Amino acid sequence: MEPVFLRKSVKILLLNDMQQLLLMCADDPQTTTVDGQYHGRYWFPIGGEIESSESIEEAALREIFEETGLKKDWITLGPVVWYGEFDLSLNGQLTHLHQTFVVAHTSETKFSLAHLTDSEKKVIKALSWFSLEDIKNSSDIIYPIVLPDYLPDILLGHYPHDPLWIDLAKQPQKK
Repeated sequence: MEPVFLRKSVKILLLNDMQQLLLMCADDPQTTTVDGQYHGRYWFPIGGEIESSESIEEAALREIFEETGLKKDWITLGPVVWYGEFDLSLNGQLTHLHQTFVVAHTSETKFSLAHLTDSEKKVIKALSWFSLEDIKNSSDIIYPIVLPDYLPDILLGHYPHDPLWIDLAKQPQKK
């Protein structure tokens, strides 16, 4: 079955001064793999849909504010480093997602979920800073699954000359 909806989104690799990545936790049984599998609660980089009138940078700054309360003056945007595509069932609608990942830095460590949309408020459970070791050792699912493979270079400031394609369709191993 072909996806009926195309969604272009930005994901922000928001890093703090301690080289930790801000991840968001969701629990949404309405979001599944194409074949209907729900893997339970999961973590992922903040971000969301790019509106038709927005650049990637504008969307990133808007999403950072909406999902964390951090103002653009507190953020330093870096380059686009990765991209990828995958299909999933989003709220019961077969969707093809194209995600672009941009690096951002902040000295702020406190955040707020007060600006989430109504639909986000129903499924977003938490925000938390994760070190690379936290990500590698987490018993929770963290998307993209390949994050531990690519994040070390980002933490070292070794950004690719051109954005790298990463496998966003990879699913967690069955336990």
